Amino acid sequence: MEAQQQQQPQIQYTEQAVNAMLQACANGNIPLVQSYLNESRQHSNPPLAAALQDQKTGKSPLMIAAENGHLELCRMLLEEGGPWNAVDRQGKCAGNYATDRQHWDVVNLLVDAGTKAELILGAVIRLKMQNGGSDPALSAPSENRPVGHEPCTKPDYLSQKVRYNAANTALLDEDDDAVMMEWERPLMDAHASIITGNSQKGKVVLNVGFGMGIIDTALQKLDPAMHYIIEAHPDVYKKMINDGWDRKLNVRICFGRWQDEMPKLVNQGVVFDGIFYDTYEYGEHFTDLEDFHEGVARTLQKPNGVYSFFNGLAPDNLFFHGVACQCVKLQLANMGLDSEFAPCEIHVKDTAWDGVRRKYWHGRDTYYLPIVTWNNGHLVKEHFGNTQNSISNNEKRDMSGMHNADEENKKMKTGI
Repeated sequence: MEAQQQQQPQIQYTEQAVNAMLQACANGNIPLVQSYLNESRQHSNPPLAAALQDQKTGKSPLMIAAENGHLELCRMLLEEGGPWNAVDRQGKCAGNYATDRQHWDVVNLLVDAGTKAELILGAVIRLKMQNGGSDPALSAPSENRPVGHEPCTKPDYLSQKVRYNAANTALLDEDDDAVMMEWERPLMDAHASIITGNSQKGKVVLNVGFGMGIIDTALQKLDPAMHYIIEAHPDVYKKMINDGWDRKLNVRICFGRWQDEMPKLVNQGVVFDGIFYDTYEYGEHFTDLEDFHEGVARTLQKPNGVYSFFNGLAPDNLFFHGVACQCVKLQLANMGLDSEFAPCEIHVKDTAWDGVRRKYWHGRDTYYLPIVTWNNGHLVKEHFGNTQNSISNNEKRDMSGMHNADEENKKMKTGI
């Protein structure tokens, strides 16, 4: 009897039925869409009609409704199980269509929906991993999978051999995936300036992930009082030694995983004016960035410290990128940290990827550079208790060149 109840008849959607649903969404006809959903609900819950996609274009009801700016219809489709992150044949999602048409109320709705979904999914995956399980994305079969759809994590990265190409423009792993590339240099220069309070000298800084040493070279030009570098890969560490980084008087190399080295620095009472995080994106899980932020909260100098990281979050879709940034922003806010993302122009030539198996940057001309600082209200509560008093901007930090700049000055132009 139970088996019979579970085997519900499968509803078959003809092309005509799909077109009718999509047309109703284009017209914003909520009663008609609701009738289609009610009919679909007789066969499945949530109703499959909310997740339909046109076979030719790949467009879904939510994409159509978002493209036409129908806010309440979008809200209803999300509530009925319409996936916020479905993509069509062009690789575009509902958020992309709403953004293209400048339907900002719909964009905000979809960002909120995506952020909540990702935070919940992340919590579920983290709990599963803590209980001895694994991320389903890593355990799924990989045969015949397109390169772009492979997992973004390589648990065996530290045991692989890595090599610097002949031109010294890329650091590659055994699969010829890039760990770091020369085109990042303008971005690394900008990051170095940001975490030193607009290129101030004499700072105590930390970089996690040496790679090609691009940001570390930029930081050395700013004559830091002390420059800590955490690097875990033995081949990269060997090159650091060969290049004499261990002989620099103001450099301390911490060879090992940051998960092991950061607690040591915390126990030693080390605090940093600036922190930068740029580990090999394929070498770590997304939960590692979240865990690293716990260390940032313990070691970032108050009230003037600045933290940043290489922002390669969801690089192949701008809307997904925005949702990922919002997730990070909320997590950091819970630790008392404010986040903003300064736009930087970056142009990467197609030839830069010659010899690289898969890209980790997908043709966008704008890079959103994270600037993370202590929240004023958090500092007030921490130092004075729950009071209405506030610390003045001058007491918190003198960063007018970075935080109070107009939009033109905040947009750092870089080119390759």
